[in-house]
Amino acid sequence: MAEHDRQRPHRPPHSRRPAALVVAVVAACALLLSACSDGHIDVRSVPGLGWPSYGGNWANSNFTTATVPDDLALSWQRPTGGPITAPLTVSTRSNVGVTSNTANGCNTFVFDPNSGRKNFCKRMREGVEVSALLVDQYDQPYIGEQTTFLAFNAGGAIRWRTPVLGVPLSAKFASPSMALIVTTLGQIQLLDTQTAEPVAPEVLLRPDADPNDPLFGFGECVQNGPRCVIPAPPAVDPVHERFFLNMWPPGAIASQVRGFGYSMADGKRTIREIWHNDVPGGIVGPTTLSVDGATVYAFSRLGQIVAIDAATGKTRWTYNNGGYGFATMSVSPDGLIMPTGVAGAPLTLLRDKGDRAESVWTRTDLATVSLSTLTASGTAWTVVRDPGKQTLSLTEVSTTDGATKRQLPLPESIGFATGVAVSPNGQIAVATHIGEVYFFDSAANIKR
Repeated sequence: MAEHDRQRPHRPPHSRRPAALVVAVVAACALLLSACSDGHIDVRSVPGLGWPSYGGNWANSNFTTATVPDDLALSWQRPTGGPITAPLTVSTRSNVGVTSNTANGCNTFVFDPNSGRKNFCKRMREGVEVSALLVDQYDQPYIGEQTTFLAFNAGGAIRWRTPVLGVPLSAKFASPSMALIVTTLGQIQLLDTQTAEPVAPEVLLRPDADPNDPLFGFGECVQNGPRCVIPAPPAVDPVHERFFLNMWPPGAIASQVRGFGYSMADGKRTIREIWHNDVPGGIVGPTTLSVDGATVYAFSRLGQIVAIDAATGKTRWTYNNGGYGFATMSVSPDGLIMPTGVAGAPLTLLRDKGDRAESVWTRTDLATVSLSTLTASGTAWTVVRDPGKQTLSLTEVSTTDGATKRQLPLPESIGFATGVAVSPNGQIAVATHIGEVYFFDSAANIKR
């Protein structure tokens, strides 16, 4: 693939044949399914195995089917030189991708899993620090900075770059070789991941947005303020060709959940709104999807978890969570929900019962400081503050009763963590807000 270093203006979209993507629990299944059909090798880009995007998968559900080894131990740790706010990603080859708000030097890194050495690093423009890398099955990352979205090869060379309006957020695959890009100024694009060509007409949720002021409202995105049109990454359902956004409409008094479709119509692919839900008080943070794509979950400013029918936009139920915390959650295929509270909040597990949510258990003795990850093994991984200390530990608990199964210390840690990313082999990567990256592996694989 040729490298395209030039900036290019927006071009009229062209139609392409629809690509059907059968999605299972994780992107790993999407990769396998997209590669098998008539005996030919499918080279279209799809999510890599492991933890290839924000939220771990297309649904933002922070769930893994990988088996974490029983002898998990700290393999390495290293600083990035600045605060980390976006979750880590882990590629098919277990390379760790991270962005950081550094004052100088690199702010975008890919670390080798064996030693923590930099496979490559980049100095990118403002905005990159809020996003997680998107990684395909060839370990090729995709990431945005103000005014530009870029694709790299596995060695860090630029494959292409394309202009955008505002700051791009963490991208998602919408189908094989199709990336969904949304920006803080309300631009929505579907791009061919091989060529950067649009595969549908762009949508501008704020038509009066000034392309010469890409950071307009950017400072309000963390608080979900009205000048930030889209403050969080989308959740995507490739099976039904739908995606769901936290969006603040111009002039509205609160943000809302919006559902969009992107299927073919009259021989052309189009992006169109299918519904919106004016959640009382507005919503905060990203949307999350159930594994079957039937339910959209979001946090309201009133401290409730809201479950919405993904097809109709109707509210199924609300649950008083007592606050929205970091406004993120983990959702398992069997309906378990683990909300992320404020730093120091108890660890809580809920279950979606269809018409309501019920509490399963709460660990008031655990002071959580991270988004959690649910596993197919019946456990959850999170980061907690050590009792009576400021240090942190990676902790595994049983989803059956909340009992602690094991704890692994994060040396020299403080503050909070941005989440728990799991590789295809069950290795775990964690980053703290102060800028330290930790990588855990089977003790048998660690060379001392």
